[in-house]
Amino acid sequence: MHRLVFGTSFLGFMATLFGAGMLTGCSSSPNPIASNISYGPKDQFATRILDASERRQVIQIMQETVTGPTDDPARPARYGVRWKDVTNAAIRACSKLNLAVLSVNVEEDGKLKRLEIISVGSMPYELIVRRLPPPRIYEATVTAGVFEDEVKAAESLLEAFNKSMRAFGAKPGWTELPNE
Repeated sequence: MHRLVFGTSFLGFMATLFGAGMLTGCSSSPNPIASNISYGPKDQFATRILDASERRQVIQIMQETVTGPTDDPARPARYGVRWKDVTNAAIRACSKLNLAVLSVNVEEDGKLKRLEIISVGSMPYELIVRRLPPPRIYEATVTAGVFEDEVKAAESLLEAFNKSMRAFGAKPGWTELPNE
């Protein structure tokens, strides 16, 4: 009997809350974003047109937050390839050969990338890319097959990877910052 009384009073409490919510829900003010109404200078959602001095101030604030060069336009890689393109180049090369990149392990403080790759037929590949100083930028090796004996398959992936790295290097991009 005690539980029934609690259940009945709980239902009454929930009905009161629901009714109160319905009453206040109908009388709330419209969304200022949807209605495009400004509620004064303290309104956080108000649209504002900046004058010339305010625009200069906003641009100055944005420029102060940027680290590194701001006037350096994107350009192709200086030595034809970029280290930061290794993973994307591998994915692109693999897609052309019906392969999939399963994992990318970064080792030796970012100077070595080891990619685990698999074919549609479940043949395992391993692409190892070592970072080198300019002008070479990288050195890559590929092994293929359970016993690493699929030489032609490995050569095909290596050729596709190198071609993909050059294609990514030809695209305009920015030089890497020291902390990348």
